[in-house]
Amino acid sequence: MNKYLIAFFFLVSCCALAKERPNILFIMTDDQWRREFNFLPEGKDENGKNRNLTPTIDRLSSEGIILDRMYATSTVCTPSRYSVLTGEYPSRSLDSGFLNDMKSYGNQPNPHFNVHITPGKAHMGSVLKANGYFTGFAGKNHVIHDESIKVPSIKAYRNADPFDAKTQAFLQKKQAAEVQSVLNNGFDFAGSIYAGNVPGHMPIAMEAHNMDWITKSGLDFLNLAEKQDKPFYLHFCTTLNHGPGPAGEKYSADPRFTAAGVLKDELRVQPSRESIIKRLKEAGIAYKGDHSDPLWLDDGITAIINKIEDMGQLDNTIIFFFNDNGMGAKGALYEGGALSPAFVWGKKLKGGRRLNQLLANIDFAPTVYELCGIPNESQVKMDGKSFLSLLEGDDKATNEAVFLQIGSTRAVLSDEFKYIAWRVHPDREKNFDVEGDAKPKPLYHIASTRGGRGLEKKIPKNYKAYWDTDQLYDLRKDRKEQRNLANNPEYAKKLQSLKALLSEHIKDQPGQFGEF
Repeated sequence: MNKYLIAFFFLVSCCALAKERPNILFIMTDDQWRREFNFLPEGKDENGKNRNLTPTIDRLSSEGIILDRMYATSTVCTPSRYSVLTGEYPSRSLDSGFLNDMKSYGNQPNPHFNVHITPGKAHMGSVLKANGYFTGFAGKNHVIHDESIKVPSIKAYRNADPFDAKTQAFLQKKQAAEVQSVLNNGFDFAGSIYAGNVPGHMPIAMEAHNMDWITKSGLDFLNLAEKQDKPFYLHFCTTLNHGPGPAGEKYSADPRFTAAGVLKDELRVQPSRESIIKRLKEAGIAYKGDHSDPLWLDDGITAIINKIEDMGQLDNTIIFFFNDNGMGAKGALYEGGALSPAFVWGKKLKGGRRLNQLLANIDFAPTVYELCGIPNESQVKMDGKSFLSLLEGDDKATNEAVFLQIGSTRAVLSDEFKYIAWRVHPDREKNFDVEGDAKPKPLYHIASTRGGRGLEKKIPKNYKAYWDTDQLYDLRKDRKEQRNLANNPEYAKKLQSLKALLSEHIKDQPGQFGEF
Protein backbone atom coordinates (compact mmCIF):
# COMPACT_ATOMS: atom_id res chain seq x y z
CA MET A 1 0.00 0.00 0.00
CA ASN A 2 1.53 3.35 -1.02
CA LYS A 3 1.95 6.28 1.35
CA TYR A 4 -0.98 8.20 -0.19
CA LEU A 5 -3.43 5.37 0.48
CA ILE A 6 -2.11 5.07 4.03
CA ALA A 7 -2.63 8.79 4.58
CA PHE A 8 -6.13 8.57 3.08
CA PHE A 9 -7.22 5.70 5.33
CA PHE A 10 -5.72 7.45 8.35
CA LEU A 11 -7.74 10.59 7.53
CA VAL A 12 -10.93 8.55 7.06
CA SER A 13 -10.41 6.76 10.38
CA CYS A 14 -9.82 10.08 12.17
CA CYS A 15 -13.00 11.57 10.69
CA ALA A 16 -14.98 8.47 11.69
CA LEU A 17 -13.63 8.71 15.24
CA ALA A 18 -14.59 12.41 15.36
CA LYS A 19 -18.15 11.56 14.40
CA GLU A 20 -18.40 8.78 16.98
CA ARG A 21 -17.19 10.90 19.86
CA PRO A 22 -19.99 13.10 21.22
CA ASN A 23 -19.98 16.87 21.10
CA ILE A 24 -20.38 18.52 24.49
CA LEU A 25 -22.45 21.63 25.17
CA PHE A 26 -22.08 22.71 28.79
CA ILE A 27 -24.56 25.43 29.76
CA MET A 28 -23.88 27.19 33.04
CA THR A 29 -26.34 29.79 34.30
CA ASP A 30 -25.83 32.22 37.14
CA ASP A 31 -27.65 32.72 40.44
CA GLN A 32 -31.05 31.48 39.34
CA TRP A 33 -33.82 30.88 41.86
CA ARG A 34 -35.48 27.49 41.95
CA ARG A 35 -38.82 29.09 41.02
CA GLU A 36 -37.32 29.88 37.59
CA PHE A 37 -37.28 26.19 36.63
CA ASN A 38 -40.54 24.52 35.62
CA PHE A 39 -39.02 21.06 36.18
CA LEU A 40 -38.80 21.79 39.92
CA PRO A 41 -41.76 21.96 42.34
CA GLU A 42 -40.96 25.62 42.98
CA GLY A 43 -41.48 26.32 39.28
CA LYS A 44 -45.21 25.51 39.58
CA ASP A 45 -47.88 27.80 40.99
CA GLU A 46 -50.56 26.75 43.50
CA ASN A 47 -52.58 25.24 40.64
CA GLY A 48 -49.68 23.22 39.28
CA LYS A 49 -49.21 25.53 36.30
CA ASN A 50 -45.75 26.46 35.03
CA ARG A 51 -44.53 29.80 36.34
CA ASN A 52 -42.16 30.32 33.42
CA LEU A 53 -42.17 30.29 29.63
CA THR A 54 -39.01 28.31 28.89
CA PRO A 55 -39.95 25.83 26.14
CA THR A 56 -36.44 24.67 25.28
CA ILE A 57 -35.30 24.17 28.87
CA ASP A 58 -38.61 22.38 29.54
CA ARG A 59 -38.10 20.05 26.57
CA LEU A 60 -34.47 19.25 27.32
CA SER A 61 -35.14 18.58 31.01
CA SER A 62 -38.22 16.40 30.34
CA GLU A 63 -36.47 14.39 27.63
CA GLY A 64 -33.23 14.28 29.60
CA ILE A 65 -32.16 13.25 33.08
CA ILE A 66 -32.90 15.67 35.93
CA LEU A 67 -30.29 15.58 38.69
CA ASP A 68 -32.39 16.29 41.78
CA ARG A 69 -29.46 16.01 44.19
CA MET A 70 -26.70 17.83 42.38
CA TYR A 71 -24.63 19.93 44.79
CA ALA A 72 -22.31 22.86 44.22
CA THR A 73 -19.29 21.90 46.32
CA SER A 74 -18.73 25.59 47.00
CA THR A 75 -21.60 28.03 47.02
CA VAL A 76 -20.50 31.17 45.21
CA CYS A 77 -19.73 31.71 41.53
CA THR A 78 -15.95 31.43 41.29
CA PRO A 79 -15.19 28.23 43.25
CA SER A 80 -18.29 26.52 41.84
CA ARG A 81 -17.05 27.19 38.31
CA TYR A 82 -13.59 26.00 39.32
CA SER A 83 -15.03 22.65 40.43
CA VAL A 84 -17.09 22.22 37.25
CA LEU A 85 -14.13 22.78 34.96
CA THR A 86 -11.44 20.92 36.92
CA GLY A 87 -13.27 18.15 38.77
CA GLU A 88 -11.46 19.32 41.91
CA TYR A 89 -12.38 20.95 45.19
CA PRO A 90 -11.58 24.69 45.10
CA SER A 91 -9.08 24.28 47.94
CA ARG A 92 -6.71 22.75 45.36
CA SER A 93 -6.37 26.04 43.45
CA LEU A 94 -2.78 27.01 42.65
CA ASP A 95 -3.59 30.68 42.10
CA SER A 96 -0.97 32.80 43.89
CA GLY A 97 -3.59 34.98 45.61
CA PHE A 98 -5.36 31.95 47.04
CA LEU A 99 -2.08 30.36 48.20
CA ASN A 100 -0.91 33.59 49.84
CA ASP A 101 -4.25 33.93 51.60
CA MET A 102 -3.98 30.35 52.83
CA LYS A 103 -0.42 30.89 54.10
CA SER A 104 -1.38 34.08 55.92
CA TYR A 105 -4.00 32.31 57.97
CA GLY A 106 -2.38 29.30 59.53
CA ASN A 107 -2.30 27.12 56.40
CA GLN A 108 -6.11 26.87 56.41
CA PRO A 109 -7.65 27.15 52.93
CA ASN A 110 -10.38 29.76 52.72
CA PRO A 111 -11.94 29.14 49.27
CA HIS A 112 -14.35 31.76 47.94
CA PHE A 113 -13.91 34.40 45.22
CA ASN A 114 -10.11 34.03 45.57
CA VAL A 115 -10.01 30.72 43.65
CA HIS A 116 -8.86 30.76 40.02
CA ILE A 117 -7.77 28.44 37.23
CA THR A 118 -4.34 29.46 35.97
CA PRO A 119 -2.27 28.25 32.96
CA GLY A 120 -1.10 24.69 33.47
CA LYS A 121 -4.11 23.68 35.57
CA ALA A 122 -5.92 20.89 33.71
CA HIS A 123 -9.62 21.48 33.05
CA MET A 124 -12.25 20.40 30.55
CA GLY A 125 -11.20 22.95 27.94
CA SER A 126 -7.50 22.06 27.97
CA VAL A 127 -7.93 18.29 28.37
CA LEU A 128 -10.50 17.97 25.59
CA LYS A 129 -8.42 20.18 23.30
CA ALA A 130 -5.35 18.00 23.93
CA ASN A 131 -7.45 14.98 23.00
CA GLY A 132 -8.73 16.14 19.64
CA TYR A 133 -11.69 18.39 20.50
CA PHE A 134 -12.32 21.89 19.16
CA THR A 135 -13.03 23.89 22.31
CA GLY A 136 -14.79 27.19 22.93
CA PHE A 137 -15.80 29.49 25.78
CA ALA A 138 -18.54 32.13 25.60
CA GLY A 139 -19.95 34.40 28.30
CA LYS A 140 -19.24 34.85 31.98
CA ASN A 141 -15.78 33.77 33.08
CA HIS A 142 -15.14 34.69 36.76
CA VAL A 143 -12.63 31.86 37.28
CA ILE A 144 -10.07 31.51 34.45
CA HIS A 145 -7.11 33.80 34.97
CA ASP A 146 -3.63 34.41 33.60
CA GLU A 147 -1.44 36.60 35.78
CA SER A 148 0.86 37.30 32.83
CA ILE A 149 -1.93 39.17 31.03
CA LYS A 150 -2.25 42.78 32.08
CA VAL A 151 -5.96 43.53 32.02
CA PRO A 152 -6.58 47.31 31.92
CA SER A 153 -8.09 48.68 35.12
CA ILE A 154 -11.67 49.91 34.88
CA LYS A 155 -11.15 52.41 37.71
CA ALA A 156 -10.63 55.49 35.56
CA TYR A 157 -13.61 54.62 33.38
CA ARG A 158 -16.24 53.77 35.97
CA ASN A 159 -18.03 57.08 35.43
CA ALA A 160 -17.12 57.49 31.78
CA ASP A 161 -19.48 58.15 28.89
CA PRO A 162 -20.05 54.76 27.18
CA PHE A 163 -20.17 56.41 23.76
CA ASP A 164 -16.91 58.32 24.10
CA ALA A 165 -14.19 57.10 21.72
CA LYS A 166 -11.69 56.68 24.55
CA THR A 167 -14.16 54.53 26.49
CA GLN A 168 -14.75 52.40 23.42
CA ALA A 169 -11.03 51.89 22.85
CA PHE A 170 -10.48 51.03 26.51
CA LEU A 171 -13.27 48.41 26.57
CA GLN A 172 -12.04 46.82 23.36
CA LYS A 173 -8.53 46.58 24.77
CA LYS A 174 -9.87 45.15 28.03
CA GLN A 175 -11.97 42.57 26.17
CA ALA A 176 -8.97 41.50 24.07
CA ALA A 177 -7.01 40.87 27.28
CA GLU A 178 -9.90 38.90 28.81
CA VAL A 179 -10.21 36.77 25.68
CA GLN A 180 -6.46 36.14 25.58
CA SER A 181 -6.49 35.04 29.22
CA VAL A 182 -9.04 32.33 28.40
CA LEU A 183 -7.12 31.26 25.27
CA ASN A 184 -3.89 31.03 27.27
CA ASN A 185 -5.63 28.57 29.58
CA GLY A 186 -6.22 26.05 26.82
CA PHE A 187 -9.33 26.98 24.80
CA ASP A 188 -9.30 27.26 20.99
CA PHE A 189 -11.92 30.01 20.99
CA ALA A 190 -13.19 32.64 23.42
CA GLY A 191 -15.73 35.39 22.88
CA SER A 192 -18.15 37.75 24.65
CA ILE A 193 -16.19 37.39 27.86
CA TYR A 194 -17.50 38.96 31.05
CA ALA A 195 -14.57 39.02 33.48
CA GLY A 196 -16.95 38.46 36.38
CA ASN A 197 -20.30 39.80 37.45
CA VAL A 198 -21.58 42.63 35.29
CA PRO A 199 -21.24 45.31 38.04
CA GLY A 200 -17.68 46.48 38.55
CA HIS A 201 -16.32 45.52 35.13
CA MET A 202 -17.97 48.15 32.93
CA PRO A 203 -18.74 51.88 33.17
CA ILE A 204 -21.64 52.35 35.58
CA ALA A 205 -23.84 53.88 32.86
CA MET A 206 -23.67 50.68 30.78
CA GLU A 207 -23.82 47.98 33.46
CA ALA A 208 -26.33 45.70 31.78
CA HIS A 209 -26.76 42.11 30.66
CA ASN A 210 -26.63 41.20 27.00
CA MET A 211 -27.79 37.63 26.43
CA ASP A 212 -27.86 38.25 22.68
CA TRP A 213 -24.14 39.11 22.70
CA ILE A 214 -23.23 35.90 24.53
CA THR A 215 -25.41 33.90 22.12
CA LYS A 216 -23.62 35.57 19.19
CA SER A 217 -20.24 34.24 20.35
CA GLY A 218 -21.71 30.79 20.92
CA LEU A 219 -22.95 30.82 17.33
CA ASP A 220 -19.61 32.17 16.08
CA PHE A 221 -17.88 29.24 17.73
CA LEU A 222 -20.30 26.73 16.21
CA ASN A 223 -19.75 28.26 12.76
CA LEU A 224 -16.05 27.57 13.21
CA ALA A 225 -16.70 24.12 14.65
CA GLU A 226 -18.71 23.24 11.56
CA LYS A 227 -15.53 23.53 9.49
CA GLN A 228 -13.49 21.24 11.75
CA ASP A 229 -12.91 17.52 11.41
CA LYS A 230 -13.23 17.32 15.19
CA PRO A 231 -15.98 17.00 17.77
CA PHE A 232 -16.62 20.20 19.70
CA TYR A 233 -16.94 21.32 23.30
CA LEU A 234 -18.66 24.64 24.03
CA HIS A 235 -18.64 26.07 27.55
CA PHE A 236 -21.61 28.45 27.35
CA CYS A 237 -21.95 30.65 30.45
CA THR A 238 -24.72 33.19 30.81
CA THR A 239 -24.76 36.16 33.15
CA LEU A 240 -28.46 35.56 33.81
CA ASN A 241 -30.07 35.61 36.23
CA HIS A 242 -27.51 37.39 38.42
CA GLY A 243 -27.80 41.12 39.14
CA PRO A 244 -27.92 43.93 38.16
CA GLY A 245 -31.58 44.62 37.54
CA PRO A 246 -34.13 45.77 36.98
CA ALA A 247 -35.38 42.51 38.48
CA GLY A 248 -37.36 40.51 35.98
CA GLU A 249 -36.64 43.01 33.22
CA LYS A 250 -32.89 42.69 32.66
CA TYR A 251 -33.59 42.43 28.93
CA SER A 252 -34.84 46.04 28.94
CA ALA A 253 -31.39 47.72 28.95
CA ASP A 254 -29.78 49.22 25.86
CA PRO A 255 -29.19 46.18 23.60
CA ARG A 256 -25.99 47.71 22.26
CA PHE A 257 -24.14 47.64 25.59
CA THR A 258 -21.50 44.89 25.90
CA ALA A 259 -18.35 44.28 27.91
CA ALA A 260 -16.41 45.07 24.73
CA GLY A 261 -18.07 48.44 24.15
CA VAL A 262 -21.17 49.78 22.45
CA LEU A 263 -22.35 47.92 19.34
CA LYS A 264 -23.35 49.87 16.27
CA ASP A 265 -26.62 47.97 15.99
CA GLU A 266 -28.75 45.63 18.10
CA LEU A 267 -27.96 41.96 17.48
CA ARG A 268 -30.62 39.75 15.91
CA VAL A 269 -29.44 36.26 16.79
CA GLN A 270 -32.46 35.19 18.85
CA PRO A 271 -36.09 36.34 19.17
CA SER A 272 -36.40 40.08 19.75
CA ARG A 273 -36.52 41.52 23.22
CA GLU A 274 -39.65 43.41 22.21
CA SER A 275 -41.48 40.11 21.77
CA ILE A 276 -40.79 38.84 25.32
CA ILE A 277 -43.75 40.52 27.05
CA LYS A 278 -46.08 39.69 24.16
CA ARG A 279 -45.18 36.00 24.28
CA LEU A 280 -45.57 35.85 28.06
CA LYS A 281 -49.01 37.43 27.86
CA GLU A 282 -50.06 35.04 25.10
CA ALA A 283 -48.96 32.12 27.29
CA GLY A 284 -50.93 33.50 30.24
CA ILE A 285 -47.81 33.93 32.36
CA ALA A 286 -47.24 36.92 34.62
CA TYR A 287 -44.53 39.14 33.21
CA LYS A 288 -43.52 40.76 36.45
CA GLY A 289 -41.08 39.29 38.91
CA ASP A 290 -38.52 36.83 37.56
CA HIS A 291 -40.49 35.44 34.64
CA SER A 292 -39.26 37.66 31.80
CA ASP A 293 -35.56 36.96 32.01
CA PRO A 294 -35.86 33.15 32.04
CA LEU A 295 -37.53 33.48 28.63
CA TRP A 296 -34.70 35.70 27.40
CA LEU A 297 -32.26 33.06 28.64
CA ASP A 298 -34.26 30.28 27.00
CA ASP A 299 -34.24 32.18 23.71
CA GLY A 300 -30.44 32.21 23.72
CA ILE A 301 -30.21 28.51 24.50
CA THR A 302 -32.76 27.81 21.77
CA ALA A 303 -30.60 29.62 19.20
CA ILE A 304 -27.59 27.50 20.17
CA ILE A 305 -29.58 24.25 20.03
CA ASN A 306 -31.09 25.19 16.65
CA LYS A 307 -27.63 25.85 15.22
CA ILE A 308 -26.33 22.48 16.41
CA GLU A 309 -29.38 20.85 14.85
CA ASP A 310 -28.79 22.70 11.57
CA MET A 311 -25.23 21.35 11.63
CA GLY A 312 -26.69 17.83 11.80
CA GLN A 313 -24.91 17.32 15.12
CA LEU A 314 -27.69 17.41 17.72
CA ASP A 315 -28.11 13.63 17.87
CA ASN A 316 -24.38 13.36 18.61
CA THR A 317 -24.34 16.13 21.26
CA ILE A 318 -24.61 15.73 25.02
CA ILE A 319 -25.97 18.80 26.82
CA PHE A 320 -25.16 19.53 30.45
CA PHE A 321 -27.14 22.23 32.26
CA PHE A 322 -26.10 23.54 35.67
CA ASN A 323 -26.90 26.65 37.72
CA ASP A 324 -23.70 27.64 39.54
CA ASN A 325 -25.20 27.85 43.05
CA GLY A 326 -28.49 28.05 44.87
CA MET A 327 -29.82 31.44 45.87
CA GLY A 328 -31.57 30.48 49.11
CA ALA A 329 -28.29 30.56 51.07
CA LYS A 330 -25.57 31.63 48.68
CA GLY A 331 -22.28 31.76 50.56
CA ALA A 332 -23.19 29.05 53.08
CA LEU A 333 -23.38 25.25 52.92
CA TYR A 334 -27.09 24.88 53.62
CA GLU A 335 -29.36 23.24 51.05
CA GLY A 336 -30.52 26.66 49.86
CA GLY A 337 -27.03 27.46 48.61
CA ALA A 338 -25.54 24.07 47.80
CA LEU A 339 -28.39 22.19 46.08
CA SER A 340 -28.56 23.50 42.53
CA PRO A 341 -30.76 22.75 39.48
CA ALA A 342 -29.14 20.54 36.85
CA PHE A 343 -29.95 18.08 34.07
CA VAL A 344 -28.26 16.20 31.24
CA TRP A 345 -29.72 15.62 27.77
CA GLY A 346 -28.55 13.31 25.03
CA LYS A 347 -30.18 11.04 22.45
CA LYS A 348 -27.74 8.26 23.40
CA LEU A 349 -28.61 8.44 27.11
CA LYS A 350 -31.53 6.87 28.94
CA GLY A 351 -33.67 9.98 29.30
CA GLY A 352 -37.05 10.90 30.72
CA ARG A 353 -35.89 10.23 34.27
CA ARG A 354 -35.01 11.91 37.57
CA LEU A 355 -31.99 10.83 39.59
CA ASN A 356 -32.03 11.04 43.38
CA GLN A 357 -28.45 9.87 43.92
CA LEU A 358 -25.94 12.20 45.58
CA LEU A 359 -23.85 14.08 43.02
CA ALA A 360 -21.58 17.12 43.09
CA ASN A 361 -20.29 19.52 40.45
CA ILE A 362 -16.80 18.00 40.78
CA ASP A 363 -18.37 14.96 39.07
CA PHE A 364 -19.06 16.78 35.79
CA ALA A 365 -15.51 16.72 34.41
CA PRO A 366 -14.89 12.98 35.01
CA THR A 367 -18.27 12.23 33.43
CA VAL A 368 -17.47 14.32 30.35
CA TYR A 369 -14.09 12.63 29.99
CA GLU A 370 -15.62 9.17 30.11
CA LEU A 371 -18.31 10.17 27.61
CA CYS A 372 -15.62 11.52 25.27
CA GLY A 373 -13.38 8.47 25.58
CA ILE A 374 -10.47 10.37 27.13
CA PRO A 375 -7.92 7.75 28.23
CA ASN A 376 -7.07 7.64 31.92
CA GLU A 377 -3.43 8.49 31.21
CA SER A 378 -4.57 11.76 29.63
CA GLN A 379 -6.45 12.77 32.77
CA VAL A 380 -5.08 14.25 35.97
CA LYS A 381 -6.17 13.05 39.38
CA MET A 382 -9.57 14.49 40.25
CA ASP A 383 -11.77 14.56 43.34
CA GLY A 384 -14.94 13.86 41.37
CA LYS A 385 -16.27 10.60 39.97
CA SER A 386 -17.94 9.89 36.67
CA PHE A 387 -21.69 9.30 36.90
CA LEU A 388 -22.03 8.08 33.30
CA SER A 389 -23.35 4.74 34.57
CA LEU A 390 -26.29 6.58 36.13
CA LEU A 391 -26.97 8.43 32.89
CA GLU A 392 -27.02 5.12 31.06
CA GLY A 393 -29.60 3.61 33.41
CA ASP A 394 -27.68 1.99 36.26
CA ASP A 395 -29.21 2.78 39.67
CA LYS A 396 -26.10 2.09 41.74
CA ALA A 397 -24.95 5.26 43.51
CA THR A 398 -21.52 6.59 42.56
CA ASN A 399 -21.10 8.63 45.77
CA GLU A 400 -21.74 7.52 49.33
CA ALA A 401 -21.18 11.07 50.54
CA VAL A 402 -20.80 14.61 49.23
CA PHE A 403 -18.34 17.08 50.76
CA LEU A 404 -18.80 20.84 50.64
CA GLN A 405 -16.53 23.79 51.40
CA ILE A 406 -16.78 27.57 51.53
CA GLY A 407 -14.45 29.91 53.41
CA SER A 408 -14.00 28.67 56.97
CA THR A 409 -16.81 26.12 56.70
CA ARG A 410 -16.84 22.46 55.70
CA ALA A 411 -19.71 20.00 55.44
CA VAL A 412 -20.43 16.36 54.70
CA LEU A 413 -23.74 14.97 53.46
CA SER A 414 -24.51 11.26 53.79
CA ASP A 415 -27.57 9.06 54.48
CA GLU A 416 -29.87 12.11 54.46
CA PHE A 417 -27.89 13.75 57.26
CA LYS A 418 -25.67 16.81 56.95
CA TYR A 419 -22.90 17.87 59.31
CA ILE A 420 -21.51 21.42 59.06
CA ALA A 421 -18.29 22.52 60.80
CA TRP A 422 -17.41 26.21 61.06
CA ARG A 423 -13.84 26.83 62.17
CA VAL A 424 -12.43 30.36 61.88
CA HIS A 425 -8.67 30.09 62.34
CA PRO A 426 -7.34 32.19 65.29
CA ASP A 427 -4.89 33.99 62.99
CA ARG A 428 -7.76 35.04 60.77
CA GLU A 429 -9.75 36.34 63.75
CA LYS A 430 -6.72 38.22 65.02
CA ASN A 431 -5.96 39.76 61.65
CA PHE A 432 -9.51 41.05 61.34
CA ASP A 433 -9.66 42.61 64.80
CA VAL A 434 -9.95 46.37 64.66
CA GLU A 435 -7.79 48.18 67.24
CA GLY A 436 -9.90 50.09 69.72
CA ASP A 437 -13.11 48.48 68.55
CA ALA A 438 -14.66 46.96 71.66
CA LYS A 439 -17.28 45.14 69.63
CA PRO A 440 -15.89 44.20 66.21
CA LYS A 441 -18.27 42.97 63.53
CA PRO A 442 -18.34 39.18 63.21
CA LEU A 443 -16.74 37.05 60.52
CA TYR A 444 -19.32 35.02 58.62
CA HIS A 445 -18.90 31.54 57.15
CA ILE A 446 -16.84 32.80 54.21
CA ALA A 447 -14.62 34.57 56.77
CA SER A 448 -13.12 37.05 54.31
CA THR A 449 -14.87 40.30 55.25
CA ARG A 450 -15.49 41.54 58.77
CA GLY A 451 -19.23 42.10 58.98
CA GLY A 452 -19.87 39.86 55.97
CA ARG A 453 -20.75 40.55 52.37
CA GLY A 454 -24.25 41.49 51.32
CA LEU A 455 -25.04 37.93 50.27
CA GLU A 456 -24.04 36.61 53.72
CA LYS A 457 -25.89 39.05 55.95
CA LYS A 458 -29.34 37.68 55.14
CA ILE A 459 -28.51 34.04 55.87
CA PRO A 460 -28.51 34.09 59.72
CA LYS A 461 -32.09 35.40 59.60
CA ASN A 462 -33.21 32.21 57.85
CA TYR A 463 -30.99 29.63 59.60
CA LYS A 464 -31.34 29.62 63.38
CA ALA A 465 -28.06 27.82 64.12
CA TYR A 466 -25.91 29.82 61.70
CA TRP A 467 -23.45 30.89 64.40
CA ASP A 468 -23.06 27.38 65.90
CA THR A 469 -19.62 25.90 65.26
CA ASP A 470 -21.09 22.39 64.89
CA GLN A 471 -24.39 21.71 63.15
CA LEU A 472 -26.20 18.46 62.38
CA TYR A 473 -29.41 18.17 60.36
CA ASP A 474 -31.74 15.31 59.53
CA LEU A 475 -32.78 16.29 56.01
CA ARG A 476 -35.56 13.69 55.93
CA LYS A 477 -37.48 15.67 58.55
CA ASP A 478 -35.87 19.09 58.33
CA ARG A 479 -35.08 20.00 54.71
CA LYS A 480 -34.91 23.70 55.61
CA GLU A 481 -32.28 23.00 58.30
CA GLN A 482 -33.97 24.74 61.21
CA ARG A 483 -33.26 22.21 63.97
CA ASN A 484 -29.62 21.71 64.91
CA LEU A 485 -29.19 18.20 66.38
CA ALA A 486 -25.48 18.46 67.19
CA ASN A 487 -26.12 18.67 70.94
CA ASN A 488 -28.92 16.11 70.99
CA PRO A 489 -27.64 12.91 72.71
CA GLU A 490 -29.92 10.79 70.52
CA TYR A 491 -27.81 11.75 67.51
CA ALA A 492 -24.38 11.54 69.15
CA LYS A 493 -23.34 8.47 67.12
CA LYS A 494 -24.45 10.02 63.87
CA LEU A 495 -22.56 13.20 64.71
CA GLN A 496 -19.37 11.29 65.46
CA SER A 497 -19.61 9.17 62.32
CA LEU A 498 -20.01 12.22 60.09
CA LYS A 499 -17.17 14.01 61.90
CA ALA A 500 -14.96 10.99 61.27
CA LEU A 501 -15.99 10.97 57.61
CA LEU A 502 -15.16 14.65 57.26
CA SER A 503 -11.84 14.14 59.04
CA GLU A 504 -10.80 11.40 56.60
CA HIS A 505 -11.77 13.62 53.70
CA ILE A 506 -9.78 16.61 54.95
CA LYS A 507 -6.62 14.48 55.35
CA ASP A 508 -6.49 14.31 51.55
CA GLN A 509 -7.02 18.06 51.11
CA PRO A 510 -4.36 20.81 51.08
CA GLY A 511 -3.56 22.57 54.35
CA GLN A 512 -5.46 22.03 57.56
CA PHE A 513 -8.88 22.73 58.98
CA GLY A 514 -9.43 23.20 62.69
CA GLU A 515 -9.03 20.01 64.72
CA PHE A 516 -9.73 17.92 61.64
